[in-house]
Amino acid sequence: MTLDRKKGFVIAAAVLAVLSTAVILYIHNRADAPVKALKVLAENVDLQIKNILFTEVGGSGEKWEIRAETAQYMRKENVVLFDKVSVKLVLEDGKTFLMTGDKGRFMTATKDMDVVGNVVIISDQGDRYTTDHLNYSNAGKKIFTDGNVMMENARMKITGVGMNLLMQAKELKILSKVKVQTK
Repeated sequence: MTLDRKKGFVIAAAVLAVLSTAVILYIHNRADAPVKALKVLAENVDLQIKNILFTEVGGSGEKWEIRAETAQYMRKENVVLFDKVSVKLVLEDGKTFLMTGDKGRFMTATKDMDVVGNVVIISDQGDRYTTDHLNYSNAGKKIFTDGNVMMENARMKITGVGMNLLMQAKELKILSKVKVQTK
């Protein structure tokens, strides 16, 4: 899907949501029911959605499912902000990763994403990664952090500072202060 098509899809979804809200408000006004005012959290928020599920299939065959309690779309900034975010990534070979965090930020133009606060990644192989913040670069197909990180599975526990996970090369590096404990 081209970048223009993706932007068109996001804009169309936003327009559909606004029109749906307008129809609901119109129906409530016709029935003489009291209308509850929408709570706007910030002036620059164009759209706010609760209990969102966003799915996308990438160019190399991976599938993303992003779920969140709330999402705020800011068109001028090309960004979506998530609260209580959960990201499921299914790679082309079928391997899956589930990442959760307190807050997320998705840049719609670049498809890059940041997740902060109690970040946990669990692989279908039983590996568990924890850190305070994590970044995803779509151009480099890279997940990375400069913070403390811990990787644990049934055989070992690895702690360190900084991590690079190159998805296409399937290469994981803990960058410094690495400590390994076997079980």
